Amino acid sequence: MDQGGDRKQALIEAVRTLARERLSGARAAAALPFIDYFFGHVAPRDMVDEDPEDLFGAAIALWQFGAERSPDTAKIRAYQPSFESDGWRSPRAVIEIVNDDMPFLVDSVTTALGEMDLAAHLVIHPIVPLRRADGAVTVAAPDDGQARAESFMHIQISAPAGTTDLAAVEARLTAVLADVRAAVTDWRAMRAKMQELATETAEHPPKVAGLNSADISEIAAFLGWLADDHFTFLGARDYHFVGRGKQARIEVGEMPGLGLLRDQDVAIFDDMRALGSLPDTVRAYLLAPRLLSVMKADRRATVHRPAHLDVIIVQRFDAAGKVVGETRFIGLFTSVAYNTRPAEIPFLRRKVARIGDAAGLVPNSHDHKALVNILETYPRDELFQGEVENLCAIAVGIMHLQERRQTALFVRRDGLGRFVSCLIYAPRDRFTTALRERFAEILAAGFGGQAAAYYIQMSDAVLARLHLIITTPDPASANPDITALEARLVEASRAWIDKLHVAAVAAQGEGAGNRLLARYGRAFPTVYRENMAIPATLLDIAAMENLDGDRGLALSLFRPVGAEPETLHIKLYHQAAPVPLSDILPMIENMGLKALSEIPYAITPADGDAVWIHEFVTTLARPMTGDLAARRGDFQDALAAVWHGDMEDDGFNGLILAAGLSWPEVSVLRAYARYLRQAGFTFSLSYMQETLNRHPTLAGLLIDYFRARFDPDLAPAAERSERLATLSAAMESGLENVVNLDEDRILRRFLNTMTSSLRTNFFQHDAAGTGRKPYFAVKLDSQALEGLPAPRPWVEIWVCAPTVEGVHLRGGAVARGGLRWSDRREDFRTEVLGLMKAQMVKNAVIVPVGSKGGFVVKRPPADRAARQAAGVAAYQTFIRGLLDLTDNWVDGAAVAPPRTLRHDDDDPYLVVAADKGTASFSDIANAVAAEYDFWLGDGFASGGSVGYDHKKMAITARGAWESVKRHFRERGHDIQSQDFTVVGCGDMSGDVFGNGMLLSRHIRLVAAFNHQHIFIDPTPDAATGWRERQRLFELPGSSWADYDAALISPGGGVFERAAKAIDLSPEIRAALGLEATRLTPAEVITAILAAEVDLLWFGGIGTYVRGDAESDAAVGDRANDGVRVGASQVRAQVIGEGANLGVTQQGRVDFARAGGGINTDAIDNSAGVDCSDHEVNIKILLGAAVAAGDLTAIQRDRLLADMTDEVADLVLRDNYDQTQALTLMADAAAARLDDHQALIRALERGPLKLDRRLEGLPDEEEMAARRAAGAGLTRPELAVLLAYAKMDLFDRLKASDLPDDDALADDLVAYFPDRLNAQFGDLIPRHRLGREIIATSVTNALMNRLGADAVRNLSARSGAGDDEVARAFLVARAVFDLPGLWRAVETLDNQVPAAIQTEMLRAIQDLVADGTLWFLRHAPRPLDIAGLTAAYGPGLAALRAHTAHLPASAAATAAIARLTEAGVPAELAEAVTAIDVLTAGCDITRLATDKNRPVPAVATVYAETGGRFALGWLRARAEALPADTPWQAQAARQLVDGLFANHAALTAQILEASAAPPTDKPHVDAITGLTAWSAPRAAAIARVDQTLADLGAVEAPDLAMLTVAHAQIQALLTQPAATV
Repeated sequence: MDQGGDRKQALIEAVRTLARERLSGARAAAALPFIDYFFGHVAPRDMVDEDPEDLFGAAIALWQFGAERSPDTAKIRAYQPSFESDGWRSPRAVIEIVNDDMPFLVDSVTTALGEMDLAAHLVIHPIVPLRRADGAVTVAAPDDGQARAESFMHIQISAPAGTTDLAAVEARLTAVLADVRAAVTDWRAMRAKMQELATETAEHPPKVAGLNSADISEIAAFLGWLADDHFTFLGARDYHFVGRGKQARIEVGEMPGLGLLRDQDVAIFDDMRALGSLPDTVRAYLLAPRLLSVMKADRRATVHRPAHLDVIIVQRFDAAGKVVGETRFIGLFTSVAYNTRPAEIPFLRRKVARIGDAAGLVPNSHDHKALVNILETYPRDELFQGEVENLCAIAVGIMHLQERRQTALFVRRDGLGRFVSCLIYAPRDRFTTALRERFAEILAAGFGGQAAAYYIQMSDAVLARLHLIITTPDPASANPDITALEARLVEASRAWIDKLHVAAVAAQGEGAGNRLLARYGRAFPTVYRENMAIPATLLDIAAMENLDGDRGLALSLFRPVGAEPETLHIKLYHQAAPVPLSDILPMIENMGLKALSEIPYAITPADGDAVWIHEFVTTLARPMTGDLAARRGDFQDALAAVWHGDMEDDGFNGLILAAGLSWPEVSVLRAYARYLRQAGFTFSLSYMQETLNRHPTLAGLLIDYFRARFDPDLAPAAERSERLATLSAAMESGLENVVNLDEDRILRRFLNTMTSSLRTNFFQHDAAGTGRKPYFAVKLDSQALEGLPAPRPWVEIWVCAPTVEGVHLRGGAVARGGLRWSDRREDFRTEVLGLMKAQMVKNAVIVPVGSKGGFVVKRPPADRAARQAAGVAAYQTFIRGLLDLTDNWVDGAAVAPPRTLRHDDDDPYLVVAADKGTASFSDIANAVAAEYDFWLGDGFASGGSVGYDHKKMAITARGAWESVKRHFRERGHDIQSQDFTVVGCGDMSGDVFGNGMLLSRHIRLVAAFNHQHIFIDPTPDAATGWRERQRLFELPGSSWADYDAALISPGGGVFERAAKAIDLSPEIRAALGLEATRLTPAEVITAILAAEVDLLWFGGIGTYVRGDAESDAAVGDRANDGVRVGASQVRAQVIGEGANLGVTQQGRVDFARAGGGINTDAIDNSAGVDCSDHEVNIKILLGAAVAAGDLTAIQRDRLLADMTDEVADLVLRDNYDQTQALTLMADAAAARLDDHQALIRALERGPLKLDRRLEGLPDEEEMAARRAAGAGLTRPELAVLLAYAKMDLFDRLKASDLPDDDALADDLVAYFPDRLNAQFGDLIPRHRLGREIIATSVTNALMNRLGADAVRNLSARSGAGDDEVARAFLVARAVFDLPGLWRAVETLDNQVPAAIQTEMLRAIQDLVADGTLWFLRHAPRPLDIAGLTAAYGPGLAALRAHTAHLPASAAATAAIARLTEAGVPAELAEAVTAIDVLTAGCDITRLATDKNRPVPAVATVYAETGGRFALGWLRARAEALPADTPWQAQAARQLVDGLFANHAALTAQILEASAAPPTDKPHVDAITGLTAWSAPRAAAIARVDQTLADLGAVEAPDLAMLTVAHAQIQALLTQPAATV
């Protein structure tokens, strides 16, 4: 027994076991034998895959169903078993039948099911011996004579829909089984009747005209032969012919009907009983004496097989030989009757012999043998039914055909006029299904009927035979010209190749026609030849001749003659392989057609590969404007473009036919629609497609408008404007008829987007100069676009192609930022917009403002290498799209791109950089730029092979590390000399993470993760970990899996993120603060992010920390929703964002408010973009040197490399200064909250349109809450504010003449490395971006040193413009020699407490702010930077040198002592403390000049005056006044300003009273002068002294008290000396 048999037996035993378990003892005993019968003859393959439960249910259900059955009655049930209702289930509907065993059950039932289109998938039919008694049923022994065999049927069918259909199945089978029972029951009686007639005919032969005794004997033998198992009897009935003329009728005889004819209403022939009303020919046929007739009934058999019933008619005669009745038998000839030679069948043998005699052929001659062969292979039913004369004529006609390749028709008419039997002979090699169907059509039309059945005989003979039965509803009119019919058949079967030859020669001439025939004569398959007319074939051949290459494709759109207007046919010609329907059908439907059918043809030329022709029958989905001829070319071009991937496949393509557009024009509308979706437009692409298709006229107007705006070949500008106005008016008029408001919005938005378009490459030529470019690019005025989400870029470029989409957003004319390979296909512009916003903030430190670009690969291959190649190709297309719309700079002037109409100003500055997915693409971008001879050369994309490699320089990580070092330094921790713990995101192969984790040898990396692995080192050793990380960093393509496990501390390891769970060691649980022993990888990452460590370092992609009130959905990084933590969960002291977007802005704010050290990603990782900016500007400078011949390209490249370290120092200086600026701003954040709030409001109103919500800045309510709590803005918020303030100031300075001031030459030079200045200093002033560099340098210097709100405050207090504030700052910076002082403080990093450094820097900040304000108030405008510096610089230098000789207050002395005790060098401590004096330095210097006194002398008088009247103490008290409102703060500032002014005025009066000329003892001179001046004012001075004494007794004098004191001192200035 094979495995299937073993499995079957095991399943049967399992079913038996279930029966014993589920059924009671007696019931089980009764069922078990039935189970064996049930499965006994089931094929193993039909049950080996079934569940024992289902098998048990099937068997027991049938057993129980058959337990009760009425005798001699079939019991039927059709149902869909289910557990709920039946206790078992089956995937298919089940029919159960229990019946007495009898013949024909299975084939009759399955035939009935087939006629109902229900397939029987499984039939189980055991015949079971049963005993039934007293309601009980048992399976008997096979040899039990008392048992009765019963049929049990289990049939599984495809479930019909609904219970009604199952009920219909039951009804149909009930009727069929009733027929089977009737036939089987009466079979013997019918056979006996036939035998009786045979005997009677033989023994008492009737007298029948035309028949001799031999004929009658043959008929009797035939009847006996039928009764001898050559006929399956299904019914019998006697008939009498009664009446005469029109009253004649046929009546059922006395003998009861048998079998299927028990019911008298069941007729054999329809409408034949009214004999008198029948046509004469039919009536004559029925009454003609012939004794025996063999015919076909009108109905099919329901028993045994579904053929038309055979009818045997035996006539009865009266004594006169008149037909008075007949006996009819219905049934089916057995197979023996069809397979036995006619010579061995009574009746037929005589008929054959008579045919031979009638043919007059010599016995055993060749023709006679041929005739016999024809009759032996003749359709047997025809031989039984046909008359000798007709059969003879047909047989002889067939014989005459011999082996000739010709078509012939032979017809026999049914005696009752119901049908004609047609035999058609045709050449076998031409006989096809199509030809058969064509023959049937011709004959059906000719006889006015229908083809009811056909039978085909194919042998090795030359001719094939087709036997067709054509019904004739109206016999009287079914009299066609047979010769004409045959001629039509002959024409239909004529060789197609012959027709082709004639047509080809006629069309091409004999030579060309013969060549085409040689190539294509046998190329076309039969189905093609059957379907296609010869003229169409010639067109197809022409199309195939023009195919080119493996990708060859040709198309033809046409409307067949006589077709409905909406019906169109498409022929598609394709080489090598058939076109998959799943590929082409969507294309056709998107072109505005509905495919109804398709026929493929494989054409195989004699000398080439196969060509496939696909013919599609389609109908228009929407009405087509214009005629087909005008649309055909565009349609064919468009479909070919879609097929080849040059155009996308979507509903926009319906505009080809609907609006009469070309496919490039449709691509324009598609590109705009895709942009609108990316720009956040409400409506879907599909809705926009539908709208344009519903309004094709307006779609056409949009394209007309686009062409009028940008086509360089159209009319001059004036006519163009007129044309645009006309089109706008037409568009507006058309929109008035658009009822649907949504559709109106869509169409208007298309128009707005086109009017906001500034440039396009649509009309530019490709590289060959002959065609259009395979992608569309358009430059858009983002400020003019409606509904654009904030923040709005300055401009943007949209690039769209079938393979790529990309957008480049720019914040200004000079902008830079990376281009990323995005994976967010649906909303990558949103992603890029967020990054541009961040880039704007990040770029505040460099010359260009922010920009960002992103692209998506629309059809990325699955293979990694292929996907990378596709990404590179998409990137190149994107770059080309950007450069297509960018001016070049040639010979000092901007040059527009060719064939480009510009609706904006010159725009030659475009630089890009690497980003996510494009880290290694810089050389690729520069190669594309070289194609365009772009003026920036390889400065177009920084970081290429000839440039600064950010990873090798570690510049981004080093810049972020400056932030980290400052955070820890301000917490008293020097991470470069003291160990600290770290967790992070990234791996050592990455730039930022890898470089960052090597920047200190004291890093103890506890845990890290990337997209593949989780690394955990619970108790790491700093030195060991650093060395292993360095090894991994140097190992190409390394991952955490490459980490030497032996170097990981106990309990740690590297774990796969793909694992289901990670078992946590005690050491890991301790390191991460966990209690669980097993977590998923996502849960472990969450624990790492929340670990209690010193630093959380982000060097990988993703957003992992959000605000506590933020949702993950709001973050916009779904990939990391499962691991992200809230800010309050982070237990690290410091977060370093080496990578972008590691923390949301709200997360940063929440973390900072909780005391954590954090800036923003824009601050932390700005070094990369800063380095790139330096690279580009250096390359621009050196490009001029190369162009002038002062430098070779090789020398340039070497010089770039040699300056790497110096460039890095310049960049890192910016990082240091920006983080220092944030520290100073944060230190005064609470006190400056009102100023910061005012700045935010101003920026909201200003050109940048600051959006608090987008930038994560507090609203007015939150500001009030913080003010009440005594809190200010956090570092992340201040970082945003600083960036916006820088951007705003940069724009204002660039627009002013400040960058043109020669006094700022040094600022321009300082931007570049010293080596560059030494070699090419003469080129620096002529730098293409010199003005922008100066504006950037001044902006950074001013904002970093004074804070974000300084310019606004100084402008408000002085009434000066921003450029004047900048000039004053530059003067103050120079005359106070502040760079040296700043450097002195900064060199104390990690040597003195950070708070001490901040204190000193704040003091310097106050000095430069006061100095700036002084020049704004006292110097003539416009401020002369060089002149003021020369005028005040020497005096202030002298003052600094003299401060040590001035009398020091107790507070100053104490301050110096405190600073030196903290580690500040004494000289620096004294210099910082002397700032109080330097604050008045400008007044002192001016007085010295005005009074022609030495600065030391004036300074001494100033100091003595201040001490005498406690002016310094009063100013300090005024500066310390609490300010609950901005007005109070302003009042306090005005009081301080007044005290300074009065101090200078008093000093001037005292100098006037001093002895002149001064002596060499300034202090003595000062005392003398003060005494002389005071003497006449003694009373007033006494009042001042009393007021000061009273104030001194008050712990915290208020504004009113200080104002009174100030007024009394001011009164001294106006007190006449003579009246004192």
